[in-house]
Amino acid sequence: MPIDDVWRVWIDLYSEATQLPPFRTLREIQRQILPRVLRQFDVGADAAPYVDLFFRVTTTVELYPETLKVLNALGHVRSAIVSNADHEHLAAWNVTLPVEFILISEAVRAYKPNRLVFQKALERLGLQPHDVLHVGDSDVDDVKGAKAAGLRVAWVNRDGRSRHSDVPEPDFEIPDLTGLLTLL
Repeated sequence: MPIDDVWRVWIDLYSEATQLPPFRTLREIQRQILPRVLRQFDVGADAAPYVDLFFRVTTTVELYPETLKVLNALGHVRSAIVSNADHEHLAAWNVTLPVEFILISEAVRAYKPNRLVFQKALERLGLQPHDVLHVGDSDVDDVKGAKAAGLRVAWVNRDGRSRHSDVPEPDFEIPDLTGLLTLL
């Protein structure tokens, strides 16, 4: 089975599950969808070890090489991290970032692209949407979600991907975070 086929089935199920009420943690979502992915491809394995593997991989954070340099260079600019992460992820992150706060989806009880995530970040910053530039690497979660919440968006498109057809054009498209230094 081609890995692209498995990826497409998984991402479709994941994207749907993160937007359906009631809110569930990512671990709960993976426990629900990974067995469906395995069944889709006639794999009779127990999904539990794959859920555990998924979290061993996704809770390990490797910053892009330019991240700290850019964040430090933007020291005068107020910044925060808005992440589709849960407390399990945040607890595993062994990195200190020069930002005001990290807002995770589990705290909001919603996942990007849900506009509630962006609205909560705006509330914490005490800013209006037109005062904020959201920077993200997902066309759906970041560009579509932030634009729906009224924010300007810089899409970090490292691989030169095309946007999904239902995603609006970002205000800026940059190949990596260093592009922010010329925007701000």
